[in-house]
Amino acid sequence: MQRKKNYYTTITRRLIITFFLLSVVPIIGFAWIMKDTVEETNIIKLKELATSTIEHREEVISRFLHEKINLLSMLTNLYSPEYFATPANVERLFFAMNPTGNIVDLQVIDASGRQQAYVGPYRSMIEGKMYQDALWFKETLLSGVHISDVFAGYRNTPHFVVAVTDPLKTYVLRATINSSIFNSLLHSAQLGPSGDAFIINHSGEFQTPSLQNATELSDIEKRMISFKRDSESIVTDTDVYVTRSIDEGKWLLVLKARFSDSLDYYLQIRNRILVIVIVISVLSMAAATYTSTSLTRKLEQSDREYASINQQIVQVEKMATVGRLAAGIAHEINNPLQMITSLAGWTKELLPDENPETVKHLSEYEETITKIQYHVKRAATVTHRLLGFSRKMSAEKEQVDINNLLNETISFLSNEAQNNNITIKQNMDSELPRTMTDGPQLQQVFFNILNNSIDAIGQDGAIVITSRLDASNIYIEMVDNGPGFSPEAMKKVFDPFFTTKEPGKGTGLGMSICYDIMQKLGGSIDIRNGQQRGAIVTLTVPVVSSSTASIS
Repeated sequence: MQRKKNYYTTITRRLIITFFLLSVVPIIGFAWIMKDTVEETNIIKLKELATSTIEHREEVISRFLHEKINLLSMLTNLYSPEYFATPANVERLFFAMNPTGNIVDLQVIDASGRQQAYVGPYRSMIEGKMYQDALWFKETLLSGVHISDVFAGYRNTPHFVVAVTDPLKTYVLRATINSSIFNSLLHSAQLGPSGDAFIINHSGEFQTPSLQNATELSDIEKRMISFKRDSESIVTDTDVYVTRSIDEGKWLLVLKARFSDSLDYYLQIRNRILVIVIVISVLSMAAATYTSTSLTRKLEQSDREYASINQQIVQVEKMATVGRLAAGIAHEINNPLQMITSLAGWTKELLPDENPETVKHLSEYEETITKIQYHVKRAATVTHRLLGFSRKMSAEKEQVDINNLLNETISFLSNEAQNNNITIKQNMDSELPRTMTDGPQLQQVFFNILNNSIDAIGQDGAIVITSRLDASNIYIEMVDNGPGFSPEAMKKVFDPFFTTKEPGKGTGLGMSICYDIMQKLGGSIDIRNGQQRGAIVTLTVPVVSSSTASIS
């Protein structure tokens, strides 16, 4: 015993050391490498972060512009020029397409440059304006689409214009976009307190405000930033610049990040990593101890279960040997019993021919012979049942009366039930048809279930057995008022070698065998707990006629 205890202690100690080293050593190694390469890693990561950020912002901004263009183009395709000539129709469209309020106004201009309809807050300022000479108007009629730079104009607020024409170029639909909505798309692109993000045109003018409040590009930035290199990363001693073109090269999105901002962050990370390494080391030690102890306990439990299973297998083999021995004994006993029955019957037939006056105690002889025949019949019944239980499961099917099979099984256990003050009530359907099935195997199922119910009840209880016919199946329900099954036991009730009985009182194979037999016979078995207490076992046996079985 002490040797086994030392064995499991050694396993626990080795597992703790292994788990601890596997969890802590890689973290310490990573922290040591990061301590020496943090600045270089910072530059690489900052470039990657800036690239991914600007690509995402470029995609968002391009999608925003394309959504506006597609929205206006869709309207020109859906509605006729006559529809847009009516101001009321344009007003309805404006409110329908502008739930977020990022469109300032909507304007319809015919091919001659005359305004047909307008919806917005600047109606008085643009009343009667002609656009036939405006460059944006000509560009829209020529290319079908126009996006302007950001400007203040007579509205005195920064904005830009998106204009499209209908397929026949009979009119232009123009929308003014509030640049503050456009600017907000860049706010989340700032990397660090000194970082910046803005959009410029070909003239180097800011189309969106600088996040650092710059009014124009510095001389160094003017030399570095170029529309000809619209997708590159530029690294200086202090900053990294990443650029992307927008709207087919009309604008340039610029993202600027400063090394010092991110380096401070990485230094903070380094210090945090050191703290984390210490904390993780402590937690890893605790986790390694807990895991190792748990695994060792499970290993010890598994070893015990393995030894128990071996004992149960040996017990099963013993029971099989006992069954074969019982069959041999039953055959040997049947032969003299048959001889006794024959001689007793022959003697009983000869006695009436004797003279009562010469044969004393003739009536006593006759009564004795009757008792001999009765007890021989009882012994024959016992050996017949013994043969039935020791028969191998050969799946030989015959016409079986379920009720008779139940009554015979109950008779096997009636004495044990009476000794424990357990009543077995029967609610049998007398109209049950006979069915083709394997009687001995089905009887073994009945026996196992009733035997389990008696063991579960213990003393002073009741078992109710009901048989009934429903459609093409016979249902046998066995209800006891024992303790029932726990949720954990219910999940494992059909598992081999699982038992709720005390050690040494059960092999854990009974219900597993029952489940296998019912599956082979084409039926099913279901177990559930009663509403108050106890277990309810329902067996389903299909009704099969001899003709159907022959065809099968």
